[in-house]
Amino acid sequence: MELLAPAGNLDKLKTAVLYGANAVYLAGQKFSLRGASDNFSETELLEGVSFARKNNCKTYVTLNAFLHDQELKELPEYVRFLEECGVDAVIVSDLGVMTVVQQNSELVVHISTQASCLNVHSAKLWKSLGAKRLVLGREVSLQEAGKVRNEAGIEVELFIHGAMCMAYSGNCTISNYTAGRDSNRGGCVQSCRFSYSAIPDSAVSADESPEHRSSSLMSSKDLRGMDLLPEFIKTGVDSIKVEGRMKSSLYVATTTSTYARALKWCDSNSQQDWPEKLRELSTILEKIPHRGYTEGSLKIKADAESIYKGERNSRNSSYEIAGTVMEVEHGKSFTLLTQNSFEQGRTLEVLTFDGKVIKVPTHEMQDISHLPVLKAKPSRLLRFPYPQHGSGSPEISRGCRIEPMNVVRLQVSADQ
Repeated sequence: MELLAPAGNLDKLKTAVLYGANAVYLAGQKFSLRGASDNFSETELLEGVSFARKNNCKTYVTLNAFLHDQELKELPEYVRFLEECGVDAVIVSDLGVMTVVQQNSELVVHISTQASCLNVHSAKLWKSLGAKRLVLGREVSLQEAGKVRNEAGIEVELFIHGAMCMAYSGNCTISNYTAGRDSNRGGCVQSCRFSYSAIPDSAVSADESPEHRSSSLMSSKDLRGMDLLPEFIKTGVDSIKVEGRMKSSLYVATTTSTYARALKWCDSNSQQDWPEKLRELSTILEKIPHRGYTEGSLKIKADAESIYKGERNSRNSSYEIAGTVMEVEHGKSFTLLTQNSFEQGRTLEVLTFDGKVIKVPTHEMQDISHLPVLKAKPSRLLRFPYPQHGSGSPEISRGCRIEPMNVVRLQVSADQ
């Protein structure tokens, strides 16, 4: 089963690939539904596809915005460019876009969740039009996904982790009215995450000023399907997808590494050992920022339990990204490109590509001129001594290594 990870920019693509993704999905500067993310220039796309291919990872490019005729005129040239780059598939929602892709290339077509494919008849139609894979709507259960796959004879992809849209298959227009930005054309500002007040009509009059509470009544908890992974496998789902092209490299590294380890465990151990290990891995996903977790509609239809009510993961167990390892002199030092501030005396945690954690003290951090640094600031290059045996990181003695592109995290609370 394929693990499909988000790639919001070139660095995040490399992070996803190195932490175990079998495929990544990304977007160019146009024709995508994540206009606010960094996205890829043509030069970056060429480099990203090449990097992924060298590491046996596929690349899928999103062309999932709904386009007008004038925009469709610009699409053929870009489609031909994508084919020359060697991307493995494009993800589309619009029949017009699909037609242009097929008329101007031999690119494989995947149908986006935005197309709201929820049933066998719809799946058969998309297959007859030339689609190879369906990204089923998040309203679909695992049981329904299995039926679609078996009866329509087409690949199915399901989201297993990440932010959830409260609208039907993501077809929302709140941003159009609150911010003048079209959600279905790359402009979503996530208006559903705001707090709203529901006031009954009967309570509204010139003489009444009803008491009401503000709440995130249109905001969903985040999806986490780790515990259901055995059912994904049993159902025969072809690809499990992690949401998050606008999330941090820490999010990408943590989710990709954790689900990759879960798949590897299920592939090499007996089924009776799966549940305990999956519960253990599931706790790792508590360490990244999230809005509580839900299983969405994977088992039963999402209900009031799936609504986000302000709960957050405990700050005592939450982490933020500290930076990314840039260079390593094994046994001597490594250089970190920082992304957040932190003071001397804190402990950094390097996430290795094989899922281990190496703890690094900061009392000897220096700048690249070897001058001591008391407080790290974002976008700086800092040097740290390479952890030695007996330094509090027993993984070092088991052959675990710090490597370039390792993501480094920092616990939000100073309480260890």
